[in-house]
Amino acid sequence: MENNSTYMVAKQKLSHYCSYQERTITEAQKKLQAYKDLNAAEANQIIQELIQENFLDQKRYAIAFVRGKFFIKKWGKAKIEHALRNKKIEANLIQEALNHISDEEYTHTLQDLILKKKTTLGVRDKTTTQKKLINYLLQKGYELELIQDNLQKIL
Repeated sequence: MENNSTYMVAKQKLSHYCSYQERTITEAQKKLQAYKDLNAAEANQIIQELIQENFLDQKRYAIAFVRGKFFIKKWGKAKIEHALRNKKIEANLIQEALNHISDEEYTHTLQDLILKKKTTLGVRDKTTTQKKLINYLLQKGYELELIQDNLQKIL
């Protein structure tokens, strides 16, 4: 298997692809589909070797994804979880990655989003403001109960 030049080229290209950014196994498998000369066994062998050589790690990917989406994009846990499920990450790894967000950071980020969005809404009646804030925060992936609790504290 390893004497095959297509195999070696594919493995080298895929290891480079996985080294400059965290990738899921699914993303790596899709990238390997470009190599028509590889059979399924060779593609699986490359994936297994990249896992052993620590180029691919689902847990590490999930943690990096959670950090990026929460700290940079300010996504809530529900939206992050949904996105990771779509990327075929196991539920236990998703939960473990989400545990890297402390409750204090999560609540603080939610409150910051409420305050920032509230200023962009202008002066409106309280009911309309609350509806718009709730819709905005639900789209960001925050939980309704947590949104309502924090809205009561801020408004």
